Amino acid sequence: MSTILSPPQSFVRHLRGHAGLCLGASAIVLWFLAVQSADYSRMSGYGLVSVLGWPYFVALTFVILGFGLELFRPQLRPRSLLFLVMVFVLILYGTAPAVEPVAALTDSWIHAGFIQYILTHGQPLNGYDARFSWPGAFSMVAILTKFAGQSNAIGFLRWFPLFIEMAYLAPLLVIAKFSGVGHRAAWLGIAIYFSANWIYQDYFSPQALNFFFFLVIIAACLACWQPMKMILVPERRGSLRNRLRRTLRFFTRDRIAGRHATSTWGARQNVGLLAFMLILFLAAAMSHQLTPPAMIIALVALLATRRLGRPEFIILIVLFTFGWLSLGASNYWVGHLNNIFGSLGQFSSKLSSNVTSRVTGQPTHLIVVKLRILLTAVIFLLAGVGTLRRHTDSRTLELLVAGPFLLFAAQSYGGEGLIRVVLYGLPFSALLAASAFVPREDGEIRAFLRLPPGWITRLINLVIPTLVTVTVLAFALVTTVVRGGNDAYESFSSGELAAVDYVYNHVHAGQVIGLTNYYMPIGQRDVGLVNEYIAPDGSPGHVTKLSSHLLAAKPEFVILSKSQEAYGEEVVGYRAGWEKFVQRTLVANGYSVVAHWATATVLQK
Repeated sequence: MSTILSPPQSFVRHLRGHAGLCLGASAIVLWFLAVQSADYSRMSGYGLVSVLGWPYFVALTFVILGFGLELFRPQLRPRSLLFLVMVFVLILYGTAPAVEPVAALTDSWIHAGFIQYILTHGQPLNGYDARFSWPGAFSMVAILTKFAGQSNAIGFLRWFPLFIEMAYLAPLLVIAKFSGVGHRAAWLGIAIYFSANWIYQDYFSPQALNFFFFLVIIAACLACWQPMKMILVPERRGSLRNRLRRTLRFFTRDRIAGRHATSTWGARQNVGLLAFMLILFLAAAMSHQLTPPAMIIALVALLATRRLGRPEFIILIVLFTFGWLSLGASNYWVGHLNNIFGSLGQFSSKLSSNVTSRVTGQPTHLIVVKLRILLTAVIFLLAGVGTLRRHTDSRTLELLVAGPFLLFAAQSYGGEGLIRVVLYGLPFSALLAASAFVPREDGEIRAFLRLPPGWITRLINLVIPTLVTVTVLAFALVTTVVRGGNDAYESFSSGELAAVDYVYNHVHAGQVIGLTNYYMPIGQRDVGLVNEYIAPDGSPGHVTKLSSHLLAAKPEFVILSKSQEAYGEEVVGYRAGWEKFVQRTLVANGYSVVAHWATATVLQK
């Protein structure tokens, strides 16, 4: 006998069924309100979060609540979850481009300058910058810029982070689906990835594009090959000895030949995959220094865990990587072999440049840095718990998390090496972290840690939805703080861009532009014709030495700006208003103010 619902009851039931979507739609409205009410000119040392009002945080809360409601429905609705994840990405990664007047990060503008040079001359400028030794991404964007009828690539800079993060979503969905975790853990892992990705490597850069290539390659391999069933000893299935025996099978000839992976794809699909991989391998080898080694390590991890049936892929990417390094990038490594291999095994110096040396500056900057370290540590801790709790058919995710740390041992990539290592492993550590909450309960490799049946387990299962929602919300709030925590000096005003354009319009070939530090929207024009002199940082309170360096370099133009001043105060420790002292010193030594904006001043000799 069916129950007939009255119209009000039917409406309430319908509303409950679509509560997640309603919260997502409300989040979009609130986000637009937050963007419109944000005042960039009031940004403090805490960066972007200091100009965001309550609508932003309510919007973020609404979309995460909606995601939590959808995630723990009896029947998952992938379209609804996808909509909520896209809204989540919009809020987290679209706020800065919407609030800040121009594109952030100096490197974005420098990369636009490289592309401009290729557009003008048809080739990279050898010997100018190490990044020109890997010009693949710059050349590709130059072709795209020409095809779009644009004179430069500056129009791509501002919204590129949001665009590329949305592009990451497609391969992440495939990785999550075929990674061996449950359906709920797959969607939760994607949400954790976006909520914890404070690593600002998605700006307009070759590494952002190559990380997309990296994800696509992993996604294609996971979708194509599944681990072949292993022969287990039933009575000792979960023993440590049996686990070790299965692990040592990595060293067998069949495992290395890829025979422990099986595929349901046809011959034509496999040929198409091979051609597709060749294109991506070549593009990555020509575009970025660090991503191809990361791809090699990831493919070895897939082969070791029975998720790669074509070991020749590893040989191909190795040949392309070292082939380009030997031939295409020869102008970089000749005389610089120590830069490539000289830091092998120097763990203490790398740890200092990647962690210790960054925990400096004013309290506002220290809070941001320490929160980044804490967030990363929590993700790895949850990933460890997920490793212990989940049943699985292979340990692919675990090796994909651990593998990039080999880059940290071997690379010579400056102070950002460890950041990149964390980024390469984040999609997989996020899936493991999701498994800490909703682990898979079937698989030939049994979990190390299983909750015993009883009231404690039932209680934990009751609070899991609330715990998941609170965790993702906490990650997203911390990421909002730390991702935009440097925006006081890494983002730029319209006045600062106008000052740079003024100088480019008046400077002549061979002349020098002086800056007090690196943080300006500069480098997008006259590559190879005009040089920039960046004064070295002094110790806190020693602005006199910085002024002396500027005077000794004798630049024809000097630009002083709000972003440079913020860097000096927040990171170096100069006293407030230190650029006024620099300006007075320059004026006293023959410079004069030729242009002025609220956030920038141009001086000329």
